[in-house]
This record gives sequence, C-alpha cells and structure tokens, in this order.
Amino acid sequence: MRNVIYRILSGIYFLLGVGMYYFNTEGINAGIHILYKIILAAVIAAVSFALFLVHTNLNRAKILLKYICLLILPQLTVLVVAMPLWVYRMQGATYIRRGAFDQVYGITVTLAMAGIIYVFGKKGFWLNLAAMLGANLITIIEVIQANGLRAYWQELKTVVVTFAGETGELMQAVEIHELTFAIGVCLLFCILEWKEIKKGRFIWGFVFLTVFCFLSGFKRIGAFAIAAAFLSGIFLFRAAAGKRDKKIWPLFFSFSVIAAMFLYICLVKGGVYEFLSAHFHLDTMGRRELSRYIDNYYWISPDYLGNGAGFVSRMFSDLPEEYTIRALHNDILAIYIDNGFWGFWIWMLLYMPYRTWVLCRWQGIRGGILSACLGLFVLLTAMTDNTIYYVYVTAALAICIMSYRIEELER
Repeated sequence: MRNVIYRILSGIYFLLGVGMYYFNTEGINAGIHILYKIILAAVIAAVSFALFLVHTNLNRAKILLKYICLLILPQLTVLVVAMPLWVYRMQGATYIRRGAFDQVYGITVTLAMAGIIYVFGKKGFWLNLAAMLGANLITIIEVIQANGLRAYWQELKTVVVTFAGETGELMQAVEIHELTFAIGVCLLFCILEWKEIKKGRFIWGFVFLTVFCFLSGFKRIGAFAIAAAFLSGIFLFRAAAGKRDKKIWPLFFSFSVIAAMFLYICLVKGGVYEFLSAHFHLDTMGRRELSRYIDNYYWISPDYLGNGAGFVSRMFSDLPEEYTIRALHNDILAIYIDNGFWGFWIWMLLYMPYRTWVLCRWQGIRGGILSACLGLFVLLTAMTDNTIYYVYVTAALAICIMSYRIEELER
C-alpha cells in the first residue's frame, strides 16, 4: 500500500513539474499577469506542506527550513534594498511590481523544490530532472513531428559542429533559454557527482536525455560555464584534499569570483563591447547597443545607490520598436544598476561566499565546493543572459543544493 501511494505521489509531482517547466511564458491575466509556472510551483509547495502536516518528518523539515532561509537571502536582500530606493526614486507601480515579483517568483520556486525534497528525499532531484526533460522533450517531439527526424538531426549536428555558430529554424523552435540553462545546472551537478550517482538505476538514460536536451537548446556560454565550473571543481577538490583548513579554498574561490564579476561591470562601463566590436569585429549579438542604451543610468562608485529592483526590466520593456531584444542579457550588470554599489556587494556576498561557507559547515567541504561551482555556472551565464532571475535556473540550483546528502544529514 505504501508503494502504491508513493507511486501515485510521484506521478502527481511529475505531472505538476512537467506543467511548470512546459508553460514558460504563458499565464493568467487577472488584473496582473500571473505565470502558470509560478501557480504550479505554489501548488507543489502547498501539496508538500499538506503532506508535512499528515506525515511529519521534523528532522528533514528542520534541515530544509535552514536551506530555504539560506537560499532566499539574495531575494530578501533585494526587497530590503529596493524599498527605500523605490520611495527615493519615486518609481511607479509597474517598476515596483516587476522588481517585487522577480523576488517572489524565486522564493516560491525555492519552496517548491524544498517540498519535492521533503517528500522524496534525494530522489526528488531525479524526479524534478525527469519533469524538466519531459517538458523539453514535448517541445522537441512537436518540432520533429512537424518537420521530420532527419531534418532535426541535421540541424542538431550543425549546431554542435559549429558551436552554435549556425542555428537553424528547428533549433530556434526548441531553444528555450531558461530551461536549457536549468538543465545545464543539473548536468553540471551530475558531472561533479558522477562517482556517487553512476551506479544509480536508469542513470545512463537520464544522462543521455540531459545531454541531448542541453545540446538541442545549445548555448555557447552554457557550455563554457560547465567547462569552467567543472575544471574549478576538480582544482578545488584536489586543493582541499588533506589540508587542515579546507574551507579556505572554496571561500577564496568564491571571493575571487565575485571580484571578477565586479571587474566585468567595470569593463562593460568602460566600453569592452565597443572595443571587441571595433578591434576584433566580434559579433556581440546586440549587447554593445544594449549596454550603450543603459550606460547613462549608472556609474561605478560607492555613491551610486541604485534605482530599485525592476528598473532595468521595465526600461527594456519600453524600448523603441526597432529594438528586437527586450532584455539587457546581462544580469550581473542588472543587479548592480537595480541595487546600487553596496546592494550589489551585499547580494554577491550572500550568493557566493556566505552560502559556500555555510554549506561547508552543514554539508562538509564537498558540499561547499559543489555550491561554489554551481554558483559559478549561474554567474558566468548571467554575464551574457538573464539566468539569475530565470525561475527554472533558481529551481535547479536550489534542488541540487538541497538534495545533496539530505538523507545522511537528517540521520
């Protein structure tokens, strides 16, 4: 009877997850636009809480509550920093709603992932990954049915061989940036934890489908970020091995990463995209023009207070019609512009060094290194995309961190 209930719950959560990952931009207009994926994430969190009331596991619940508090600190920080800035800058309701909703979305999906781990333990990671892949495969199968497997395979080979230099119509049809980056987070986690997971059931099937879906929505920055994070992980695992004070390595790494992020902002402000375009004829995919558009709204100095969460998002939604890209595609810079000099540093410190330090204490040195490498992936991709505020990426990062050693820790 217990197995039957478990399978029914697995089916329910899988279907809810597939819906959450399939309906990326669709939603309900009820005065404000509410995304289906957030509604379904809230349902997952609510069902999990109901199951907690019916079948209480206090040890697991306490651990997950600590994880939730740790993981939502960046979102809470943005809200605390933004409130006085919204008043000071006299921002309109649209700006405030956009900024607040981005944070609420991140908190909601973190609660949903905690709920999945509460019900299924470390198997929740695989259930969530199966839902991601299921949602992605629905889109891929629809494209294959309309155009044929041969045509799809040819375009997939072209994308991989040219390293996304040539992307055909079919690849563009299945290219869901948010989901591809989220799958990339899970793929990186599997690579770093390969020794632990390689003996699991159906693991090769999961790995094949994960790689296939990642390549179908192939992003160059995603591939580069996986490689960089993997090499960083190898270095950190070896550097920390046998050392008395092992925490120093992931902490030093985390501080180095956020310092590099600040340097990147300085380079963008200094016209790095203009330089690359002029001297190397590099196609910046519109980022030169986007950076130029936002340039007058910030400066690099401790006296830059920020414009409040939602400012960048709203600015780019109001772009003239000749602009076909309506996002900055640089969440690192967006964090700085919205939250200001000091808000940026507080956010970064909570996102990487503090989180790494805490997880080193809770999960051991390996858990801290895994968190640092996963955080590096997100920040590297955020240099040229919007991954920090992507709901699916937030979900993938949260469930990877919370699923690690969950059943060992609760004992």
